[in-house]
Amino acid sequence: MESPQREFRQQSDPVSGPRNSDVTGGGPGTSSNIVAFPKLDTSDLAALAPLAELCSFEDGQTVFRAGDADLDLFVVESGAIEILNPSDNSHIVTHGPGQFAGDIDLLTRRPVIVTGVARGLTRLMRVPGERLREMLNKVPHVSEKLLMAAQERRRLLSAVGNVGLKVVGPGKCRETMLVREFLFKNFVPFTWYESASEQGQKLLANWGSPKKSPVVECSGGRLLINPGLRELAQGAGVWRHCPGDAVDLAIVGAGPAGMTAAVYAASEGVSTIVLDRLGPGGQAGGSSKIENFIGFPNGISGAELATRSVLQMLKFGAKMAAPVTVERIEPAATPGDYHSLHLDCGTLLRARTVLIAAGVHWRRLEAVGAEQFESAGIHYACTSVEAILYDAQNVAVVGAGNSAGQATMFLAECCPDRRVHLVVRKRLGPGMSNYLVGRIRAAANICLHEGVEIEAVGGKKRLESIALRAYDPDGDSQKSQEPGQTLPVSAVFVFIGAEPGCSWLPETLARDKLGYILTGTDALRSGRWPLNDREPCPLETTVPGILAAGDIRAGSTKRVGFAVGDGSLAVTCVHKLTAIRS
Repeated sequence: MESPQREFRQQSDPVSGPRNSDVTGGGPGTSSNIVAFPKLDTSDLAALAPLAELCSFEDGQTVFRAGDADLDLFVVESGAIEILNPSDNSHIVTHGPGQFAGDIDLLTRRPVIVTGVARGLTRLMRVPGERLREMLNKVPHVSEKLLMAAQERRRLLSAVGNVGLKVVGPGKCRETMLVREFLFKNFVPFTWYESASEQGQKLLANWGSPKKSPVVECSGGRLLINPGLRELAQGAGVWRHCPGDAVDLAIVGAGPAGMTAAVYAASEGVSTIVLDRLGPGGQAGGSSKIENFIGFPNGISGAELATRSVLQMLKFGAKMAAPVTVERIEPAATPGDYHSLHLDCGTLLRARTVLIAAGVHWRRLEAVGAEQFESAGIHYACTSVEAILYDAQNVAVVGAGNSAGQATMFLAECCPDRRVHLVVRKRLGPGMSNYLVGRIRAAANICLHEGVEIEAVGGKKRLESIALRAYDPDGDSQKSQEPGQTLPVSAVFVFIGAEPGCSWLPETLARDKLGYILTGTDALRSGRWPLNDREPCPLETTVPGILAAGDIRAGSTKRVGFAVGDGSLAVTCVHKLTAIRS
């Protein structure tokens, strides 16, 4: 199946900018256009003037070209900048006087994905890229408009379906899924084509019919054939070599806890770097919609939360490297020394304080045949990347927590024609928010199966069915009303509990019996705290100067809000440790 492609063609004039958009479904004055294409007023332009230089371009002259890195901020004083899709030079939008060019790549410093051409004699205010963060912090009114526009413009470009990278490969294939997941998590616009589709076949033929897949076409026509994550990151402009400079704080894990810590630390002048093996979002990034996080009454997707967090972190000067894996940590020899992090990219990173916020891994489905279909019918995240593979097909969700509930509702609402089977070992309710339980029980296309588990999955080239059996852990559990039932489904989304992934951490770092990291008073009670002159900080582990936060920490509540609280508390601990060293 070819991915849906929605056209983002805007009729505009060089003065007023976009007039309508098929993506937003709106004409002049729609909220999306107002957010994505704001106009700076006279006071905004005056505030920018000390940071900007003036430049002029003749009609038709290129202001910036797709693939250019470290783009400057261009604000139109007179004339206009037309934004073109580099794949076919088609019109996307025109920025007139008072408007500016650029989206989130202004902050991430990645290569720009579109081309800007002057229309008419064009005079621009140019804020150099190296002064952009200064502008964001010194001119808050402009900063607010720019950040909101950057997010909305990237959302619109991603919805276009023909801007950015092209990915061709079988949808129900581990390698293709990993490529799509990486690009999605790192907000890289791309279009995916099923390799068996007409367009997929045409593209592969144009590329010389590579024998392996997936195939990724990057900027300039460069092809990547079944790339590893590092190669993909380089081709997509995501990867920049991890700096080896010593930092005050190194954060391992870019989930809510790690990103919160990065925002607070960087905003308070702490030199900070975030490391992640895949990209921002963590486990929350796999959630289609989070509705019980404070401040978002209408909910927020994990991807949107991650995008906002990255922009906020970069605004304050924190750095991020992904995909990168910490192979091992050498603890500081003395409390005032640096910890050494050995990274798989070859960098030896030194940090005064290390925050472990690496989260957890969903437990694998233990059912006959499950391994055969992993990432090819069995998934451990539920976003649009996975859901699009099973449009109008019946699916199953396994689990009784909030993540399972959010996935169930997302799958049921994004395609009312499908039936979603929710499989719960015991009964629905104790581990899930009440609002989700009520929606699930009321939804016409959700079928709840309580007191059962998946015994086996079946299928030939693709997953076709699951077999249920009564869950009876001790011989006295409530029996299923449908023992041995077989359900025809095309996919299973699994959210059945988590395990900490911290085998790479030093042995001197104490864990509880389940493998979660002990911190604070628990670390002290373990008998493995090595110092006599002070007690550990609330999030400090049994290795002085190494903290743990979020899901990986023993005793934490597995909620986004709790992880955010942990992240902010971690920065308090960093300041305390800094004061102790002084």
